[in-house]
Parts: sequence; structure tokens; C-alpha cells
Amino acid sequence: MMVEYVIGAIIIVLVFFIYTMMSRKRNAAEVDQLDMKKTELLHRPVHEELAKVKRLNMTGQTEALFDRWRAEWDEVITADIPAVDEMLFTSEEQVDKFRFGAAKKTNKEIKSRLDQIERKVNTILAELEQLVGSEEKNRAEGEEMHTRQREAKKKLLAHRHTFGQAASVLELQLDVIAGRFEKFADLTEDGNYLEARELLMGIQTEMEAMEHKMARIPVLMAEVNHTLPAQLSEIEHGYKEMKQDGYLLDHLQIEKEITALKEELARGRDLLLKTEVAETELIVSDTKDSIEFLYDLLEKEVMAKHQVLKDEGETGSIIEGISGLNTKLIEETDLVKQSYQLDGEESDIPKKLKEEIYHLEKQYEILHGRIQSEKTAYSFLHDELKEIQARVAELKKEQEGFAAFLQTLRKDEVEATEELQALRKQLQQIARKVKQSNLPGIPDYYRELSEEARVRIQQTNTHLNEKPLNMKAVREQLDAANGAISHLANKTDELMEQVSIAERMIQFGNRYRRTHPNIETKLNEAELAFRQADYSKALELCATAIDKVDSKGLKRFDAQYKDEQQ
Repeated sequence: MMVEYVIGAIIIVLVFFIYTMMSRKRNAAEVDQLDMKKTELLHRPVHEELAKVKRLNMTGQTEALFDRWRAEWDEVITADIPAVDEMLFTSEEQVDKFRFGAAKKTNKEIKSRLDQIERKVNTILAELEQLVGSEEKNRAEGEEMHTRQREAKKKLLAHRHTFGQAASVLELQLDVIAGRFEKFADLTEDGNYLEARELLMGIQTEMEAMEHKMARIPVLMAEVNHTLPAQLSEIEHGYKEMKQDGYLLDHLQIEKEITALKEELARGRDLLLKTEVAETELIVSDTKDSIEFLYDLLEKEVMAKHQVLKDEGETGSIIEGISGLNTKLIEETDLVKQSYQLDGEESDIPKKLKEEIYHLEKQYEILHGRIQSEKTAYSFLHDELKEIQARVAELKKEQEGFAAFLQTLRKDEVEATEELQALRKQLQQIARKVKQSNLPGIPDYYRELSEEARVRIQQTNTHLNEKPLNMKAVREQLDAANGAISHLANKTDELMEQVSIAERMIQFGNRYRRTHPNIETKLNEAELAFRQADYSKALELCATAIDKVDSKGLKRFDAQYKDEQQ
């Protein structure tokens, strides 16, 4: 028992020793990492960046910022980092005393403190970079902006005539920008680089707007003063000439629209004097769209007159043509009705078309009168003419469809006669086939099917000989006759097959009479049923008899019968 206690104690000591060593190692690694981060923060290039700031004008905003950054960095060096060193030493002591939980908590506090220091250092460096970068960018971009302002001033002086009265306003705006450069220089000299940077961004925005104005104003000047007024004058002149030529254009209100557009262009000229480019561009764009629309309206009237004068007479001739054709359709329908039965809807089609053509003729007469009176705009007349032409096309299509229907009636009659003749021939062939087969007798069901097929053919023939002829009824009877003949043909083939199998099976069964006397009664019954034309019963009796005396007999018969057929 003592040995077991000793071994247990040794194991416990070993486990504690291993746990202690691992904990010490883990804490030492964590402390090393924290110490490395502390060292990395100490080596951030804050001193170098502060040295760059010293080369700038150490006045105003720059001086105030420099003092704050230096104070914050001194606080990091003299207070924050020493505090971290002390906490690192405390963590090591706690591990030496096996206070691993406390050491872990201390390390967590160290990490939090280092994160705070890192944020502070990052903020200092970012602000330093912004200040130094602003000074560098201000120097380069400030000169570029100044150059652009001087170039814009030169362009204004060299091409002053293209800007019209807006030139003086542009010149004043450029002078205002030049004044901003003076303020920019003062801010830079006073060390207010960030404020100078903000002002330079504003100057850049103003210069871009100024350059856009100077690029667009000459173009817009030409548009509102020359190009668009000339197009309006052209439309006005064309409008007056068309009215003199007899066009009715009052509904277009061209003069009112031209007056409104001229007022808009005048407003655009006033806006350009104030260098209001964006709103002027909107006026110019809308005016162009309106001018294009006015051109389209006048062109539509010209094209409408051309089409009306070109198509009006031809349309009248076409209406006369369909009216004459409809008269012939009515006469042809009366003739057809003597030979064929038409239902009410079919026979009324020509009369319905006649009524619609009459209304169309009246509509055309009114249109023709309005064209002759020259008191209606051609665009309205053209729309009405197109409507009449569309209806004419529909009526022509309906007439053609009805004429084709009348022709189809005769064609259907001929096809039905030929089809009926073919069915008669098929029925005769079936009857001949049955007769040549020399059957012992014909089953009653088959006689009924044959009679039904014959009756169907007779009924179809009766309908075909009726006057007037009802082709719908003929087609129904013909379909019924087709079905009856097809069914009879299938049953004929089945009957022939059944007789052949029954005859061969009775012959096959006769070989069992000598060896199996008890089969004779059934075979005799099968032969009697065969002679009485009950072939299905004969097959059933014979198959039952054979299977009773020989379980494999029917399989042998089936194989033998297939060989004979092949």
C-alpha cells in the first residue's frame, strides 16, 4: 500500500511540475510578444516626422499642432511606456510565485494599454502625414491652379468677342479666384497648411466650373443668338408658305409655339450674361427637341397630303371592286344553295358583307367630299383614309375566305363520293375473303357487323344523293361508315385466325384419342361447336381437353403452329 501512495505522490508532483513549466513557458512567450510590440511602438518614426514639420513655417496652426504632437509623444515616452515596463515586470514576478491567473490578468491589461498607445501613435503619425502632405501638395497644386487661372484670363482676353457681354462677368469671376490665391499664400506663410489645403480644394472646384463655363458659353451663344433663331425663322417661313399652298395648320398652333420658344431663347441669352450655363443648356436642349417636333409636324402634313391624293382614288376603285365581287358572291351563294345545304350563319355572310360595304362606301363618300372641300387638315384625312383602307383589307380577306368555302363544298362532295366508292370496294373484298375461306359457318356477331357496315354505306349514299346536299351530315355518315368497315376488317382477320387455330388444335388433339380414351368426349364437343361456327367455344373445349391429359401439350401445339405459319 505504501508503494502505491508513493507512486501516486510522485505522479502528482510530476503533473504539477509539468503544468508549472508549461505555464511559465506560455507566459514568457506572451510577455516576449508584448515587449516586442512595446519596442515596435517606440521605434515608430514620430521623431523623423516631427523633424519634417520643423522645416515648415513654425507659426500659427503648424506651431500649435507641433506642440500638441510633441507633448503627446513625450507622454508616450515618459509615462505610457514606463508604465508598461512596470506591468511586464509585475507579470514576471507573478509567474515566479506561481500566480498564473494573476499573470494572465496583468498581460491582458498590458495588451489593452499597448493598444491605447498604438492608437495614440497612429493618430499622431496620420495627422503629421496630413500636414506634411498638405504642404507638399499645396506647393505643387497651387502653382498648377494659378497657371490655369492665368491661362483662362488670357483666353478670355484673346477671344473676348465670342463671350459677348458675359465676358465682363467672367473677368470679374476670374479676378475673385485670383484674390483667393492671395489668401492661400497668406495662410501658407502663416503656417496654416491644412486651412490652405481646404481653400485650395475650393479654388480647384471653382476653376473647373469656370473652365466649363468658358468652354460652353461661346457654343451656347451661337445656339441662342444664331442657330436656333434661324431654325425657328425657317419653320415660320415654311409654315406660312404651306398655309398659302392650302394646308390647314391651325390645329398645330405653330405660331404660338414659335413665340414661346423665342421667349425661352431670350431668357437663355439673359442667363448667359450671368454665366448661368447649366440652365441655359437645359433651355437649348428643350428648344432643339421642340424644333425637331415642329419639323416633324409640318413634314407629317406634307406626307399626309401626298398619300391622300395618291391613295384616295385607288381606294375608291378597290371599294367598287369588292362591292361588285360581293354581288357575284351573293349570286353564287344562291346557286350553291340549290345543291348544298348551308347553315344560317354561312348563308348570311354575303348579306352581312354587303351591309358593311355599304357603310364603308358612305364613309368613303364623306371622306372624298372633305378632301374636295379642302377644309380639313391632311393629317386627319390621312388617318381616316388609313382606317378605311384597313377595313377594305379585312372585307377582301373575308370575301376570299367565303369564296374558298363555296369552292370547297364541290371538292368535298367529289372526295366524299370517291371515299364512299373505296369503302364499298373494301366491303366487297372482305366478303370475298370470307367466302373463299370456306368456313363451316359464319358467327352471328360477325353477320351483325357485316350488316352494320352495309347499312352505314347505304346511309352515306342516301345523304350524298339528297338535294340540296348537307355536307356536314355526309361527313358524319362517312366517318361512321369508315369506322364500321375498319372494325369489320379487324374482326375478319381475328375470325380467320381463330378458325385456323381451332381446326389445327382439333387435329392435334385427335392423336390423344387412342392413348387417352377419356379425351374423346371433349374433342367431340369441340368438333360440334366448330361445325356450329362457335369457334371460340371449340378452342376452349379442345385446349381444356389437351391440357387435362398432357400438361405440356399446348406448348408443343403452339410451337408446331408457329412453325406451320412460318
